[in-house]
Amino acid sequence: MDRRQADAGHHRLKRLLTGAALMAALPGIAYADRPADEKGVLSIAVENDSLSSGADRNYTSGIKIAYVSPSEGVPDWLQPAGAFTRALSGENPDFWGVAIGQSIFTPEDITAVPAPADQHPYAGWLYMQLMVGAETRNDAGRPLYLDTYELELGIVGPSAMGEEAQRGIHEFLGAPDPQGWDSQLEDEIAFAVSFDRRWRALRGSTDLGNLEFDLTPNAGVTLGTLRTEARLGVIARVGWRIDNDYGPPRVRPSLSGVEHFEGGRLSWSLFAGVQGRAVARNLFLDGNTWEDDGPSVDRNPYVADFQTGFSVSAGDWRLAYTYVWRTEEFETQPTRQDFGALALSWRL
Repeated sequence: MDRRQADAGHHRLKRLLTGAALMAALPGIAYADRPADEKGVLSIAVENDSLSSGADRNYTSGIKIAYVSPSEGVPDWLQPAGAFTRALSGENPDFWGVAIGQSIFTPEDITAVPAPADQHPYAGWLYMQLMVGAETRNDAGRPLYLDTYELELGIVGPSAMGEEAQRGIHEFLGAPDPQGWDSQLEDEIAFAVSFDRRWRALRGSTDLGNLEFDLTPNAGVTLGTLRTEARLGVIARVGWRIDNDYGPPRVRPSLSGVEHFEGGRLSWSLFAGVQGRAVARNLFLDGNTWEDDGPSVDRNPYVADFQTGFSVSAGDWRLAYTYVWRTEEFETQPTRQDFGALALSWRL
């Protein structure tokens, strides 16, 4: 297949992903009459290299479907989580969320058999996430910071169906068939627990069209067989009525907002951010936990994500696009990676 055919396939994938996200929004219309304080948020986030450069390599695809409850909507079986949120946040949990997703990783040369030993190993990751959030406000009721507590549990390996997903999409698009999936990581149950805090550190407005701006620093830590890392970052935004959320949802380990947002009047923002991560373990690079001779590469201990994009919401809908530039994650990675993220959320 020549370059023009591959580019045409990637353009078709962009249209397919955008159309799928917009079509997925239609069921939410049935819930439009529910009171605002009883509406949760359903989101679909799609991250793919075809939404930026169009090159299959390293982290090539991720999709996550998530639901976040209304405020004060934590069920009885999750109330014990209040012991953690009161200890670290000083608050009971305000809302909870659940998500399912799949991520796919490949080497840069997907035609090689076996897969090149110095490139990113093939891996699929099929998982679910459970999250609770606690927001702390000042005496005037203005948000100070949001804490989220998350459990991620899933399977990596052939049972994650990464090969079937990638080959199916490539066949549909007429793109090259990946040949090295026999070299992927073996089946392994993996988990990670995460804590993140997002501050409302700075907020102001200008006389230019009532534009607002803010800074949202964030810090977090993840522990587990899937990933072990500490992270620190900041997002800067400018726009109109930008305090209705903490940024758009993303797929871990990306710099992320949360699914929750306030509906109502038109809101939009342009944003840019950076996050640095000190990584002690990454299953997709270090290889299977209990295998010494499986595929792996020498992981870089420090990784940074730079991102920019836009978000717009109106009524019960929010649409966001993010362009991500990620530094080299392993020693033999020849260049940094870029990919795009499209997120559609609706309150229902």
